[in-house]
Amino acid sequence: MKNKETKVVLVDIFFQHLAQTGIKTYTDNLLNQIEMYKGDSFTFIVTPSKESINKSKMFKGKTARWKNWWFQLRYFSHKLFVLPLLSIWYKADIILSPDILSPIWSRGKRVSVIHDAFFWETPEHYNKLWRKFYLFLLQTSVNLGTEVITVSHYAKTTVAKYLLASPITAIPTGLDLEIKDRGKTEQSPLPKPYFLHVGVMEKRKNLRMLIEAFAIFLERREADYLLVLVGQRGPRAALDDYDGILSVVKKHQLEDKVIFTGYLSNKQLSTYYKFAEAYVFPSTNEGFGLPVLEAFSYGLPVLIGPQGALQEIGGDAVLVSERFDAKDFASIMLKISEDPQLSISLKQLGYQRLSLFTGQKFLLSLTDYFNRISNE
Repeated sequence: MKNKETKVVLVDIFFQHLAQTGIKTYTDNLLNQIEMYKGDSFTFIVTPSKESINKSKMFKGKTARWKNWWFQLRYFSHKLFVLPLLSIWYKADIILSPDILSPIWSRGKRVSVIHDAFFWETPEHYNKLWRKFYLFLLQTSVNLGTEVITVSHYAKTTVAKYLLASPITAIPTGLDLEIKDRGKTEQSPLPKPYFLHVGVMEKRKNLRMLIEAFAIFLERREADYLLVLVGQRGPRAALDDYDGILSVVKKHQLEDKVIFTGYLSNKQLSTYYKFAEAYVFPSTNEGFGLPVLEAFSYGLPVLIGPQGALQEIGGDAVLVSERFDAKDFASIMLKISEDPQLSISLKQLGYQRLSLFTGQKFLLSLTDYFNRISNE
């Protein structure tokens, strides 16, 4: 018989002190959905509070090494000691960790959200000792009963290759994105047509290849185009590719063709989205691909490489290059720039894909999952 009592879900957002990319977006969206939750099956308790996270600036942006070590000390202490004690204090039935790592003990069921397999697939991007300790804690937590969910079916397949966990459940992320059209008085931020990419400049984003592809595109296309890269350097030296990206720009003498905007306000970013010819996303490694949905909401054609998660999310609404190769990617850039009807078709397909990944569907899937594991 189903338990009718309200379940307490303790949501750990400590990592938001540092998060800048996909985990931050996922967690922010989760919190938005929790705030709109009107059901009586669950009581959600968020720790630390959003207010305290927003006030804290110590770990935001590019930080000194000592601050990184101080954060890691606080982070692991929080996971190993503080969070378990909070689970007892709040009489939690479920402890949700959107940032991958759950405690190794606690009151109630523990659930880890694992976004991708980067820790296993790209070990060179992490400190060896830190990575070994982190993965040890993760596997130990799972061995001691932590449940695992992933943000896509692709992520589920890749994570299952490395993490001994059974079962792993895929619950695709959802965003509440409104369709955004150009205002009648709005003007393009640039005088020429442009391709757009938004995100931190990490090596896995494959932006060097994108610039190589853009150089080939310019050789073959008579029209004068720009490439706009919105975002900041990677958060860690091992991940950052900004200097390498600049070197490719200089190699092809594209200093006046590749625009680095740095950080943009939401209003500024929205304008860049609205007037772009297409969104280009050649990343080689993603667990989900939230920028694809964001681009769909602006009616943009989306161009990707043959990456599993992006293909899963984009479906038939994206153009996919055959390989992670500059010539192949340049060919789909040419295709979209020369075929206005294709752009219109992809725009409509993108709107349809958006309806499959709403915040409401995401939270409903998540609460259904909580009900299931609570009653096991």
